Amino acid sequence: MKLVSVIIPTYNRAHMLCDCIDSVLRSTYTNLEIIVVDNKSTDQTVELARSKYQDITQVRIVKLKKNMMAAGGRNAGIKRAKGDYLLFIDNDNIVCPDMIQRLVEEMEQDVHIGLVGPLSIDKYNNDKIWLASGDYNFFTSMPKTLYSGKKVEDVALDKHYKTCYSPNVMMVRKNVIEAVGGFARNYYAMYEEADFGYRIKKAGFQAYIVTDARTYHLGTVGEGEQEKLRHLGIGFPERAFHFAKNRTVFMKKYARWYHMFSYYLVFIHIFTIYYVFMALKYGRKDIAAALIRGTVRGILQKVEKEVKVQI
Repeated sequence: MKLVSVIIPTYNRAHMLCDCIDSVLRSTYTNLEIIVVDNKSTDQTVELARSKYQDITQVRIVKLKKNMMAAGGRNAGIKRAKGDYLLFIDNDNIVCPDMIQRLVEEMEQDVHIGLVGPLSIDKYNNDKIWLASGDYNFFTSMPKTLYSGKKVEDVALDKHYKTCYSPNVMMVRKNVIEAVGGFARNYYAMYEEADFGYRIKKAGFQAYIVTDARTYHLGTVGEGEQEKLRHLGIGFPERAFHFAKNRTVFMKKYARWYHMFSYYLVFIHIFTIYYVFMALKYGRKDIAAALIRGTVRGILQKVEKEVKVQI
């Protein structure tokens, strides 16, 4: 039984984190190490986790000296991981007991499989599917998702679907990390998972969503966020800035010149106007300003199309 290193980045989510860890500890797959990477939480996340799991040798708590966000937190976990497979889990998940077992079984089918992810059930959206496969339309920059927003019982699911990335939860081979590196920190937050998946695909590995492996993604509306803006991914100014910036950075890195022509001519204007309008509609001038700054920054930012990212 191969060792799986479970890497969970976290920030100010003490009780949600513990629920996530507890669900991993209930897994039918038992050869696990759990590495919790705290991004310098300001609440009692570290203290609570250390107190609760101090006698469980499978769980290690790592506290960073500054907030490295999801990408940096995952990279810090990679540096400490000893497993043959690395499983990245966002801390707002409750994984099903057999999820890890089913992901490992999929990995074992073919050494060319580099990434697998479970079917994410969105608790925030009435137990609907998040996606069963993910890609992007590079003419518009819009994501293409299979069965997103559908109930599981309303669709006939195949065993697995090819995908280009797996947001929220993903398992990756150790040799894939060695080939493509870690998560690109220049994204800070948002699009770093898609970038990671696309580098894996460019390196010649296969990626799948495994539909009988399941996780429940809880999702939350943070303090000071409007629900609609949170759903759009622009719940607060910092996130809105990186959302706007990273859309263009990601396009520059992976889209072809004719995609960029369409994007710059039409779609970047449509999206900027729409999101700024929505922010102003809900009285958030700070978010509207952040969106505009992020759009400009993305256009101006130089992008290197490297395959390997240093951890």
